[in-house]
Amino acid sequence: MGYALKRRRRSKKAAGVPLRRGRAVVVSPLRYPGAKRRLAGYVSALLELNSLKPKLFVEPFAGGASVALQLLAAGDVERIALGEKDPWVASFWKVVFFDTAWLVERVRRISVTLRQWRHFRRGGFRCDRDRAIACLFLNRTSFSGILSESAGPIGGHEQTSDYAIDCRFTRETIIRRIERIAELRDKVEFVQAGDWHRAMNRASTSGYADEDVFYYLDPPFYAKADRLYRHWFEEADHLALRDYMARLKSPWLISYDPAVEIIKLYADRSVGESIRHVDLLYSAAASAFPNPVREVVITSASRLPRATRLWRSSSEWRPRASGRMAKAS
Repeated sequence: MGYALKRRRRSKKAAGVPLRRGRAVVVSPLRYPGAKRRLAGYVSALLELNSLKPKLFVEPFAGGASVALQLLAAGDVERIALGEKDPWVASFWKVVFFDTAWLVERVRRISVTLRQWRHFRRGGFRCDRDRAIACLFLNRTSFSGILSESAGPIGGHEQTSDYAIDCRFTRETIIRRIERIAELRDKVEFVQAGDWHRAMNRASTSGYADEDVFYYLDPPFYAKADRLYRHWFEEADHLALRDYMARLKSPWLISYDPAVEIIKLYADRSVGESIRHVDLLYSAAASAFPNPVREVVITSASRLPRATRLWRSSSEWRPRASGRMAKAS
């Protein structure tokens, strides 16, 4: 099978119809640049097409962990394992699953102020609890949820904007999401702090057969990553990941921003037969008038969903049985 961007003959109907995605029964408390919640439906369809129901679903770049959480809650996978290089994010997921009551109480009582934002921005935390609340607080109160030092507080340092610093810190919604996710704790194999190698090596030695493990990787964006994350990839990191995936025996899927360099990297015929497809998906930059933007999906799976649009336009909204209009998931 060739490695160039796959040019399958899709009908206009197949490519134009948005991918069906079931109602999200869990939603991540974290706002993330490039969040992959919309991609859960695509991964679910890919698993079904390839007759896969993983006993372990591994996300070595957890971030908001939206794909793993949705697939687990929907019963598409039996257990999940999360890895994350950013120690704040890794600690957040550990505390969500295994120290839930403390986190909920902290969210309920914390003062959402510019002074608090500056305190957390200084860092220097030494335990999971402190890193977890710093992660959540800064994620919900910084521009676009960005944790890097390049991001300022919502509303600006002078708080003269129409949006105040606490506008995204909706306590009850955050608490509800945390408690719902925590109900899945018995199906969490591990949360591993450290780079992607550590999570993948731990998963590979967890006692599961290769065919029973599925890896979903969402590496840092190729473009502008240093502005979005506290930890990002250099050119050599992208290459090392590509070479590792070419040798991996378990099925896997990677999602990337559509940089030409990434497409070329995975289109290299010297990589090996394990990389079968490079596909383009489409999602939305805005909800009311979606502008199509591309998402590169690279996978070892032999079959891919035909639909490649991950959003619906406002004209495609449908009323629910109750008569209320709701945006399609």
